[in-house]
Amino acid sequence: MVSPVAASAGASCTAPVRGGASRAEAPVSDGAAVFDTAWTIIRRTHWDTTYNGVNWEAVREELRPAAAAAKTRGELRQVLSTMVGRLRQSHFSIIPQEVADASTVERRDTARGDRASGTAGFDTRLGPSGMLVAEVDTGGPAWRQGVRPGWEVVAIGGCPLADRLSRLSADLEPRRRSLMAWQSTSALLTGLEGDTVPVTFRDGDDVSRTIAITLGPVAGTVTKFGNLPPVAAHLTWHRVQRDGRTVGVIRFDIWMPVLAAQFDAAIDSLRTADAIVLDVRGNLGGVGGMSMGFAGHFLDSASSLGEMQQRGGTMLFRANPRRVDTRLRAVTPFRGPLALVVDAQSASTTEIFAGGLQALGRARVFGSLTAGQALPSVPEKLPNGDILYHAIANFVGPTGKPVEGDGVTPDQVVPIDRRALLRGTDSALDAAITWAARRAPLRLHP
Repeated sequence: MVSPVAASAGASCTAPVRGGASRAEAPVSDGAAVFDTAWTIIRRTHWDTTYNGVNWEAVREELRPAAAAAKTRGELRQVLSTMVGRLRQSHFSIIPQEVADASTVERRDTARGDRASGTAGFDTRLGPSGMLVAEVDTGGPAWRQGVRPGWEVVAIGGCPLADRLSRLSADLEPRRRSLMAWQSTSALLTGLEGDTVPVTFRDGDDVSRTIAITLGPVAGTVTKFGNLPPVAAHLTWHRVQRDGRTVGVIRFDIWMPVLAAQFDAAIDSLRTADAIVLDVRGNLGGVGGMSMGFAGHFLDSASSLGEMQQRGGTMLFRANPRRVDTRLRAVTPFRGPLALVVDAQSASTTEIFAGGLQALGRARVFGSLTAGQALPSVPEKLPNGDILYHAIANFVGPTGKPVEGDGVTPDQVVPIDRRALLRGTDSALDAAITWAARRAPLRLHP
């Protein structure tokens, strides 16, 4: 899962991690020991003995004195982040203890009682001219206040997004720029239920309007995996009629065990559909092994999605064909057309899954080039309570092509289109549904 730490910012332009300022200023006396632990873990577990071309011993010699001299947890975290950043690879980060130890997405005692993290009810993507509203939850606060897909987000909490986007290097690879822009924007929209966040939009008529959005409850089930921070996992499905066929559409935003039973139930519900579309845009990954179980709903043999290459050996990611449904009745994996919709925020396990099914010829992929950040990784606790999130393997697809860096190239590229969004059309999803329907045989009903 890419970047498991989501910064909480509310209306702050600096986007601090809520509740983390006092912890970051706490004194430390064991900086060298913490540094040595993190450095040694990477030396022991990194699959590439050249460390991606980095002289790992030299990194220790250079940065250990700064870690030993660190006076606060914040200063030590900066040194540790610099260290893992030298590898220039995804899935290496330092997660603050206060974030990792949270028991929910976030709860805080206030005069109004215990409140959970809230949401504005819309998601954004970087378009050619700025951050666009890509989707609005029709049951959420933004929709109720008139916000619609295709609007451009100009400012949040008085913070102009143009200023934040301008600080992203023009030399950044486009997918990385898109991901960082999305993370930065999402941080400013974070707060607690009941908080009000003023957002300035450029609407469909190019009129500027500022709307004070009161954050509502986060959709999905809050879950926690190991030492990683808690997240909200959300899955939905529905049916669409197109060209005389029924197309099932399943969307889920993370790979966490809590969604496994929901995915099984969705497949059971859609087993009679003519085709299925999986919308995994914005799905940053999660538990890699789940890709094998999910793929088994669509593959009738234990085909390989690829292999995880560790220093001590390799592990094949083989599909687990599903032979029974949720009521233990005998079934066969779904055989109809299968399409996937991806974008630059589709990463890690999502790329393993999508790339594997594409390479096997089982699915056609629509949307935008994926993140190219697909290194299997684990979290380990450091002596000071912070978490070292680090990659332990490379992953190559069924053809032997690495997923890291390259990502998954859609069979049909469908970039975000503001004019289409303003018309109420989701171009990538619409293309996937249309293809899936036309690939399915027309069944005659009496």
